[in-house]
Order: sequence, then structure tokens, then C-alpha cells
Amino acid sequence: MALNRQEVHEKTLQVRRLLEDLFILEAIYSTRSSVVLRGAPLVPANDFAAAASARLTAAGYRSTVETGLNPGQVGPRALVTVHWEEQTETVPWINVALFLATVGSTTLLGGPKFAVWFLAILLFHEFGHFILARKWKIDASWPYFIPAPTILGTFGAFIRLRSPIRDRVALFDMAVAGPLAGFVIAVTALIVGLAHSTIVGPEAHADKLMLGESLLFRGLASLILPGLGPDQDVILHPIAFAGWAGLLVTMFNLLQIGQLDGGHIAYALFGRGQRWLGIAAIAALATISFWWPWWLIWVGIGLLMRPQHPPTMIDEIPIGRGRRILGWLAFVIFALCFTPAPFSD
Repeated sequence: MALNRQEVHEKTLQVRRLLEDLFILEAIYSTRSSVVLRGAPLVPANDFAAAASARLTAAGYRSTVETGLNPGQVGPRALVTVHWEEQTETVPWINVALFLATVGSTTLLGGPKFAVWFLAILLFHEFGHFILARKWKIDASWPYFIPAPTILGTFGAFIRLRSPIRDRVALFDMAVAGPLAGFVIAVTALIVGLAHSTIVGPEAHADKLMLGESLLFRGLASLILPGLGPDQDVILHPIAFAGWAGLLVTMFNLLQIGQLDGGHIAYALFGRGQRWLGIAAIAALATISFWWPWWLIWVGIGLLMRPQHPPTMIDEIPIGRGRRILGWLAFVIFALCFTPAPFSD
């Protein structure tokens, strides 16, 4: 059983007292299952690791001690993780039930071909996050899918992070893996689906829901359907609709706000300067809500989760040139997928 808030507070204080003469505490992050402390050791790294581990073991705690960390121009740092309970893998029945319900809702509202491809996009997206979180030893839940009576049959999916993120490298890898994985499947679905879509005249879609076009969608449509005239339109095949919806999901997730994927990536790239991107993104969405009022929902989401991203445990570690290039590529993908008004009558 996880500890309650009072028990976590008491145990965290005990851990701090056990280590207070070994390092200068700089940051602390506690949950109901663990606590992570960052600090500057007052003794050599090997001595600190041995002493900290011995004290915590004697007090009955299971711990992990990392030393020799030299982030940027900052001196040696250490991370101490103390686990309140053993981590056991059990079947995530709630996650399984929600996924099966989402299979039902997407199939009922969009048809089996749409459901298979759209759920593949969401699965690749969420497991991109999940796998990289596990790689960096971030305690992440299995994906939670959200069935809903909407045109897509779902409000999407998410994973919960239950431990702090070590540094901006781990943050970047976990954040960028989801959108990129989902984006590849979405583009594949769009290419396959457009090849099976139908070109119609203006009279055929008079009573149909019109979908907005991103730059990427328009470009792929012009390549795959070169005979499309200015007065004609396309009735999307269900697989193409899944691809279009996948681009939309990718766009939403790459907004540079708070703890959305785009916010994670922006923080990894720019550090605390990300907050200005978050504020600018919310202001821009509020402005274009005059053309598509549903953007106000995302304004509310952005304000609720806050525009700024919280710091990692070792913010000073740089992410490197390769990751910076990949981060800018993610923002190019955001621009290519951006749809000012996704739906219209």
C-alpha cells in the first residue's frame, strides 16, 4: 500500500536528517512511493555514496545513490532516491478496460478500419512515451485511453508520471518519442487512405462536416490526388480520416504549453525560457478562437496546467546538438500539422 501524505512527510524529514551532514540539499521531490533528493556532496563522491547507502539501509530504506554528476559548469552533484515500497508489476486492469472501451467507441462511431488505424496512432504515441520513460527509469503508468461519444470516439490517451525527471535529456527523449512515433503512423494512414478516397463535386458535400486542412494534409492530397480541381472535394476513406485525426492529435500534443509534449520539448531546448513560449501559445490560441471558438477549451487547459514547465532534478545538463535538431524538427512537424479550424459545417 502507498503511504498517505502525513507518512510521506514524516519519512521525508527522517531521510533529510540522515543525510544533512553529507551534502547540501538543493531540491527534493516526494511522492507516495518514493522521494528524490539532489544536493552537493560535502565529502568525496565514493565516500558519500557508501555513507548515504549505509545510513539509509540501516534505517530500513531501499535506496539508489548517483554521484559524480557534473552538470555544465556546476560542481559535483548527487541524486539520492529512496523507495518507500517495493515496485511490483501487476496487470493494469483499469488501463485494459479503458482501452477495450475505446476500441468499442471508436469502432462504433468511426468503423473498424478507422478504429484500427487511429488506435494504432494513439498506441504508438503513448508507448513511445512509455518505453523511453522506462529507459530513463521514470516511473510511468501504462496508457489510459479515454472513450468518448465524439466524432473520433475518444478524447485520446495519456500516461501518468509518478516520479521526477532526472534531467533535460531524459525529459526530451521521453517527450519527443511519442509525437514522432504517432506521426509516422498518421502519415502512413493518410497516404494509404487518400489513395482510396473519392473525389466529388461541390454538390456532394453540401450537408457534410468539413474538415480543416493542414499544410501537410494539403500537400499529400495534391500529390496523391493530382486531378483534384478547385471546385471539387474529397470524401475521405476511413483510413485517411484516421490519418487526418492523427495529425490533429500530434498538433495538439506539440503545443508548447506546460506539460504537453510540446512544453516538455521546449523546456528541454530552452530551459526556463519555455514559459514565454507557453504564454505566447495560450495568447495565440485565444486570438484564433475568434475564428474557431473551440480553441477556448485549449486555452482553459493551458491555464489549468499552467504555461510554464516545472524544472527537472538536474536542469544544467545540456541535451546536445543532435537532440536540438530533433527538437526543432518536432516544431516543424507542429507547423505542418497545424489546422486553424479543424471542423466546420
